[in-house]
Amino acid sequence: MTTESSQVQVLQQGVVCRITIDREAEHNTMTDAVMADLQRAFQAAEHMPGVRAIVLTGAGQQTFCAGGKLKPTADGSPFALEPGRFDHPVAELFRAMDRCNVPIIARVNGGAFGGGVGLVCACDFAVAVDTAKFGTTEARVGVFPMMILPLLMRVISRRKLQEMCFFAERFDAHEACRLEIVNQVVSADNLDPAVDALVAKLVANSPVALRMGRRAFAAMSDLSLNDALNLAQTILPIMSQSEDTKEGMQAFAQRRAPQWPNR
Repeated sequence: MTTESSQVQVLQQGVVCRITIDREAEHNTMTDAVMADLQRAFQAAEHMPGVRAIVLTGAGQQTFCAGGKLKPTADGSPFALEPGRFDHPVAELFRAMDRCNVPIIARVNGGAFGGGVGLVCACDFAVAVDTAKFGTTEARVGVFPMMILPLLMRVISRRKLQEMCFFAERFDAHEACRLEIVNQVVSADNLDPAVDALVAKLVANSPVALRMGRRAFAAMSDLSLNDALNLAQTILPIMSQSEDTKEGMQAFAQRRAPQWPNR
């Protein structure tokens, strides 16, 4: 199954839905239209029959995503909203990714800057090519990575994040791995095999467990310990009634690989 908009490609390949920002000549920057297309792509992907993982990447071999396309308005500001519109397009995109029921893997095929780093942090896993560069360099043009900050704070420690945002310096893929922005750094030849290996690990496990677990991760990260424990003790009995749980328990007792019903 393949669907296309002008700047975002969506392709289902078996258990994987591949979403590609298709703006190679513009370093895969995000406009309002691109962010709206991405939001729709994530919403569509999680409802595709058989899809167990989403892979997000950028077109070409140079850039994953260079962030938002800065285009100043008449008053010189690149971030003005339409009158009467409250939600910023990037906020709507990150909410859609947060609510997605399918694990998301960032295939970081090249540089990730500004909003591109936010996209990587919004994914569950990330594999980066060893030539990729990263950076939140907004302070150099008089702004701050405000809209991606909530995502970065979920992944990066406070002091390291402050260094990233305040110093506004670029860094390489190995530093991104040390900061836990990405899980793995590989050569260009090994990028797709490494992504495929992650998908295989996900597919081996219960889709119901991963679906509910992903949503729990997102919810608990914003809760106090007591509220998180209350949520956990509410979700676990519900999850245990799923057919996936029953199949998993039977397969364990019978020493065989489970056949997940995804219910």
